[in-house]
Amino acid sequence: FLGIYLTIKKLYFMIFGYARVSTVEQKLETQIELLKQQGCEKIYTDIASGVREDRKGLNEMLSFLREGDVVIVYKTDRIFRSLKNMIELIEFFNQKSVFFKSISEPAFDTTSANGKFIIQIFGAVAEFERNLISERTKAGIEGARRRKKLIGRPKGIKKETLEKYHFAFHLYENKNIPIDKACKQAGISKTSFYRVEKTLKKEK
Repeated sequence: FLGIYLTIKKLYFMIFGYARVSTVEQKLETQIELLKQQGCEKIYTDIASGVREDRKGLNEMLSFLREGDVVIVYKTDRIFRSLKNMIELIEFFNQKSVFFKSISEPAFDTTSANGKFIIQIFGAVAEFERNLISERTKAGIEGARRRKKLIGRPKGIKKETLEKYHFAFHLYENKNIPIDKACKQAGISKTSFYRVEKTLKKEK
């Protein structure tokens, strides 16, 4: 099916390949050759650990993707850093109407009916995760209200950001969770956390 689809839509989309190895001692050539055999017109590469976020090749490819494009990898662990990252990227592809295929893992082929079903599952998981974060944030705010903490919204700070700050602060102060983990769980960066804290102190 992919071959027929690619032939029909050739003028309207591009086939991108992505290859990655963890160290300079490893070779990209095998992955690149397999991607070329799949019809990839442009192949982006990285030499970086799978857990690193600063993958320039991947980020450049993502910035070029348009509706109808296809992204092909040799194996999913070449592009996904973790389960969370996999959900995020799959959702990104879905929102962009971009197809994704793994050569060695047929289940990851969103040009097929089974592949689309997989996408729907990951979309549901992503939605579930967002709902959990929202519920945790609301619980943290309610806890802050009960303890009569400042919950007003200072000028220039978004309501959502302020809520996340209070939730992170609640986790840090009352649950003995390190500030890094508290911010991550609340969905706010440390920079934003300290910026809000500084603003609140000024307005006291």
